[in-house]
Amino acid sequence: MCGTVPTYSRDGWIITVVGPPLSTKGVDFMRSKTNGAASKGALNGAWRTTLLSLVLAGGISSGSALARSIVVEIAPPPARVEVVPEMRRGYTWAPGYWAWQRDRHVWVSGHTMRARNGYQWAPDRWQEANGRHEFQAGRWTRDSERHGQ
Repeated sequence: MCGTVPTYSRDGWIITVVGPPLSTKGVDFMRSKTNGAASKGALNGAWRTTLLSLVLAGGISSGSALARSIVVEIAPPPARVEVVPEMRRGYTWAPGYWAWQRDRHVWVSGHTMRARNGYQWAPDRWQEANGRHEFQAGRWTRDSERHGQ
């Protein structure tokens, strides 16, 4: 389920939040407890809005920062033979690999991609250790890092 907080403008800022429904429970520390004139000032409201925006942005973006590792006991099948097209200048080939989806290995075909100066593409691969297989996603490595592989 996804909720949208209505768009509103405050002190020249337009704020729209899209994501899971938000609860105001536990956000009381951001509300003023006094009825004094100083507590209703624009600066207090701006700080409260800024703090709420930072908390929401940090919570939404933190999910992508979590590392995910795939370790399975089933070895991937042998790699498929692919016809590699002739590369145009400035492009490189990322070979196909076996991905793990819905409790089984699924073939992902190779593709061309733009090359990066000073880097080599280290392809996606499975590393076997102690009867288990861990997936290691492809990545760009500096030319000097590949000498040890």
